[in-house]
Amino acid sequence: MQTNSPPPCAMRENIQQIVTQWQHAWNAHDAVALAELVETDVDFVTVAGRWLQGVQEFVDWHREIHLRHMRDSLWSNGRYRLRRLDDNICLVHLEWTTVGDRDVEGAPRAPRHGIFTWLVAQGGVSWRIFAAHNTELRDNSRHRLQG
Repeated sequence: MQTNSPPPCAMRENIQQIVTQWQHAWNAHDAVALAELVETDVDFVTVAGRWLQGVQEFVDWHREIHLRHMRDSLWSNGRYRLRRLDDNICLVHLEWTTVGDRDVEGAPRAPRHGIFTWLVAQGGVSWRIFAAHNTELRDNSRHRLQG
Protein backbone atom coordinates (compact mmCIF):
# COMPACT_ATOMS: atom_id res chain seq x y z
CA MET A 1 0.00 0.00 0.00
CA GLN A 2 1.40 3.36 -0.99
CA THR A 3 0.49 6.60 0.67
CA ASN A 4 1.01 9.98 -0.94
CA SER A 5 1.20 11.91 2.30
CA PRO A 6 4.63 13.14 3.38
CA PRO A 7 6.49 11.20 6.05
CA PRO A 8 5.84 12.47 9.56
CA CYS A 9 8.69 14.15 11.45
CA ALA A 10 9.20 11.17 13.75
CA MET A 11 9.67 8.84 10.77
CA ARG A 12 12.16 11.22 9.13
CA GLU A 13 14.09 11.57 12.40
CA ASN A 14 14.30 7.81 12.91
CA ILE A 15 15.50 7.25 9.37
CA GLN A 16 18.10 10.02 9.75
CA GLN A 17 19.38 8.26 12.88
CA ILE A 18 19.74 4.96 11.01
CA VAL A 19 21.54 6.65 8.12
CA THR A 20 23.94 8.41 10.50
CA GLN A 21 24.49 5.32 12.66
CA TRP A 22 25.24 3.21 9.57
CA GLN A 23 28.07 5.53 8.58
CA HIS A 24 29.50 5.66 12.12
CA ALA A 25 29.33 1.89 12.61
CA TRP A 26 30.90 1.22 9.19
CA ASN A 27 33.76 3.62 9.82
CA ALA A 28 34.34 2.05 13.25
CA HIS A 29 34.39 -1.35 11.48
CA ASP A 30 31.89 -2.55 14.05
CA ALA A 31 29.76 -5.41 12.69
CA VAL A 32 27.75 -5.63 15.91
CA ALA A 33 26.82 -1.94 15.76
CA LEU A 34 25.77 -2.41 12.12
CA ALA A 35 23.65 -5.39 13.17
CA GLU A 36 21.81 -3.24 15.70
CA LEU A 37 20.34 -1.37 12.72
CA VAL A 38 18.79 -4.45 11.08
CA GLU A 39 15.92 -6.73 12.05
CA THR A 40 16.82 -10.21 13.29
CA ASP A 41 15.36 -11.84 10.16
CA VAL A 42 16.83 -9.28 7.74
CA ASP A 43 17.17 -10.04 4.03
CA PHE A 44 20.31 -8.22 2.93
CA VAL A 45 21.84 -8.29 -0.55
CA THR A 46 25.45 -7.08 -0.57
CA VAL A 47 26.99 -4.91 -3.26
CA ALA A 48 28.53 -8.09 -4.72
CA GLY A 49 25.14 -9.83 -4.83
CA ARG A 50 25.56 -12.10 -1.81
CA TRP A 51 22.15 -12.66 -0.17
CA LEU A 52 22.49 -12.66 3.60
CA GLN A 53 19.56 -13.99 5.59
CA GLY A 54 19.23 -13.16 9.25
CA VAL A 55 21.30 -11.12 11.63
CA GLN A 56 23.91 -13.84 12.29
CA GLU A 57 24.86 -14.13 8.61
CA PHE A 58 24.86 -10.33 8.46
CA VAL A 59 27.25 -10.02 11.43
CA ASP A 60 29.53 -12.83 10.25
CA TRP A 61 29.83 -11.37 6.75
CA HIS A 62 30.45 -7.79 7.88
CA ARG A 63 32.92 -8.87 10.54
CA GLU A 64 34.87 -10.83 7.91
CA ILE A 65 35.01 -8.09 5.26
CA HIS A 66 36.02 -5.49 7.85
CA LEU A 67 38.91 -7.69 8.92
CA ARG A 68 40.03 -8.09 5.29
CA HIS A 69 39.44 -5.78 2.34
CA MET A 70 37.26 -3.19 4.11
CA ARG A 71 39.51 -2.75 7.17
CA ASP A 72 40.69 0.70 6.02
CA SER A 73 37.52 1.77 4.24
CA LEU A 74 35.68 4.95 5.07
CA TRP A 75 31.99 5.28 4.24
CA SER A 76 30.38 8.62 3.43
CA ASN A 77 26.65 9.06 3.14
CA GLY A 78 25.39 11.11 0.28
CA ARG A 79 21.85 12.29 0.02
CA TYR A 80 18.93 10.03 0.65
CA ARG A 81 15.24 9.99 -0.07
CA LEU A 82 12.55 8.23 1.83
CA ARG A 83 9.12 7.29 0.62
CA ARG A 84 6.43 6.48 3.12
CA LEU A 85 4.65 3.24 2.28
CA ASP A 86 2.53 2.95 5.42
CA ASP A 87 2.42 4.46 8.89
CA ASN A 88 5.32 2.31 10.04
CA ILE A 89 7.09 1.37 6.79
CA CYS A 90 9.19 3.37 4.39
CA LEU A 91 11.47 2.86 1.43
CA VAL A 92 14.88 4.56 1.64
CA HIS A 93 17.35 5.17 -1.18
CA LEU A 94 20.74 6.22 0.19
CA GLU A 95 23.64 7.33 -1.99
CA TRP A 96 27.09 6.45 -0.64
CA THR A 97 30.80 6.66 -1.35
CA THR A 98 33.65 4.57 0.05
CA VAL A 99 37.39 5.22 -0.02
CA GLY A 100 40.28 3.17 1.30
CA ASP A 101 38.91 -0.29 0.54
CA ARG A 102 40.93 -2.95 -1.24
CA ASP A 103 40.26 -5.68 -3.75
CA VAL A 104 40.34 -9.30 -2.63
CA GLU A 105 44.09 -9.52 -3.35
CA GLY A 106 44.74 -6.49 -1.12
CA ALA A 107 45.43 -3.86 -3.79
CA PRO A 108 43.89 -0.41 -3.15
CA ARG A 109 40.72 0.36 -5.07
CA ALA A 110 39.59 3.68 -6.44
CA PRO A 111 36.76 5.40 -4.53
CA ARG A 112 33.45 3.68 -5.11
CA HIS A 113 29.92 5.05 -5.29
CA GLY A 114 26.63 3.28 -4.89
CA ILE A 115 22.99 3.27 -3.90
CA PHE A 116 21.50 1.41 -0.98
CA THR A 117 17.81 0.52 -1.01
CA TRP A 118 16.36 -0.18 2.43
CA LEU A 119 12.93 -1.25 3.57
CA VAL A 120 12.72 0.24 7.04
CA ALA A 121 9.92 -0.48 9.48
CA GLN A 122 9.03 0.17 13.05
CA GLY A 123 9.15 -3.05 15.04
CA GLY A 124 7.97 -2.37 18.56
CA VAL A 125 9.62 0.80 19.82
CA SER A 126 12.52 0.94 17.37
CA TRP A 127 12.99 1.32 13.65
CA ARG A 128 15.08 -1.30 11.82
CA ILE A 129 16.16 -2.24 8.32
CA PHE A 130 14.09 -5.29 7.34
CA ALA A 131 15.46 -5.66 3.81
CA ALA A 132 18.34 -4.08 1.92
CA HIS A 133 19.89 -4.20 -1.52
CA ASN A 134 23.18 -2.50 -2.26
CA THR A 135 24.35 -1.53 -5.75
CA GLU A 136 27.66 -0.07 -6.87
CA LEU A 137 27.49 2.55 -9.61
CA ARG A 138 29.47 2.02 -12.78
CA ASP A 139 32.24 4.49 -13.48
CA ASN A 140 30.12 6.42 -15.99
CA SER A 141 27.09 6.70 -13.64
CA ARG A 142 26.29 9.53 -11.26
CA HIS A 143 24.27 9.76 -8.13
CA ARG A 144 20.75 10.90 -8.88
CA LEU A 145 20.23 13.10 -5.83
CA GLN A 146 23.63 14.80 -5.85
CA GLY A 147 23.19 16.60 -9.14
